[in-house]
Amino acid sequence: MDRDIREPAAISLLERLEDEAYSDSILFGHQNAGHIGVSITKRDGTQSDVKNLTGVHPAVAGVDTLGFFGYEGNKADLIKTVKQLHREGVIITLSSHMPNFSLGGKDFYDYSPNVTDGNVGERILPGGDLNGKYIRFLNEIADFAKECVDLYGDRIPMIFRPFHECNGDWFWWGGKNLSAEKYIELFRYTIDYLSNFCGIKNFLYCYSPNGQIHSAEQYMERYPGDDYVDIMGLDQYNDRPSENDGFFTSLVDSLKVISECAENHGKVYAITEVGARTLDSNPKAGYYEGLAPSGNAVKNWYTKLLESLFLDDAGVRCAYLLVWANFSDNQFWVPYKKGDFTHEMCYDFIDFCNSGHIRLAPKMQA
Repeated sequence: MDRDIREPAAISLLERLEDEAYSDSILFGHQNAGHIGVSITKRDGTQSDVKNLTGVHPAVAGVDTLGFFGYEGNKADLIKTVKQLHREGVIITLSSHMPNFSLGGKDFYDYSPNVTDGNVGERILPGGDLNGKYIRFLNEIADFAKECVDLYGDRIPMIFRPFHECNGDWFWWGGKNLSAEKYIELFRYTIDYLSNFCGIKNFLYCYSPNGQIHSAEQYMERYPGDDYVDIMGLDQYNDRPSENDGFFTSLVDSLKVISECAENHGKVYAITEVGARTLDSNPKAGYYEGLAPSGNAVKNWYTKLLESLFLDDAGVRCAYLLVWANFSDNQFWVPYKKGDFTHEMCYDFIDFCNSGHIRLAPKMQA
């Protein structure tokens, strides 16, 4: 991406990530930190589960376009949250669980493939019958980017990560649901529209397939090109974690491939989604998607993650990592303390944060 077309703050953010890639630390990120959490009492960016536990926010906070339309808050409140997080030194990354534009009504935000009315990715391109719907959606993103400004009225830089996990089949833009050629065309069209037509110059752009990644050919199959990507990402979860399940080795093996790709293309790279997913159904307490409230098989999961990353340069050179959101006490990825309850992995997480190799947001001055 040509840096000359970026706002200075976006250029500075990219330079900060590049510096981080050559440091001995990794920025820690948490999805929806600041407006969704288990222990928070305010949803305005002043609190997060990480801050309530450690005293400071994560260094990176993820938000999603779902928050524009009432699914994870609302747009006005999300803008306030982003402004507050930015004031506290937090980097913002915007993901997009885009709706299936061929659907309407209550099913509009089903972002999975629609078996009865497919080809969504092609139909939202110029000339397609759904292009108008897609343009309106992109305009919402552009409006959000324009309204998120700092105290001086300058736009807040963000990492925009559209069409994630594009090699899987669970989204309409991924795998067999959209060809690699059409995916690349759609990715480029999206960035061109936001940058050239809407004048959005405060975004960095991230490409993030799902892991495990076994080869450069696999990773680069849907790569939109150097002019359209600033950050190479990876989403890779530890499903049903157990001792010696090989996850951390497979994660680092993926990073070795991505590190080589990033070096060859002059990019920084990050673990854009990671976490321990219990994926367990408890008859009494319900379904646990992330960490279990108790009885986790790997209670030192965060320590093991850190140790694994720092065994290889491919892990050390990762600019940041981001775990998914704390939606409820049955669906959370970061341990938390609330009232008299302290999750069994809190102390491991605190040790992880205090290791000297993990960076959170800076402490605010009193």
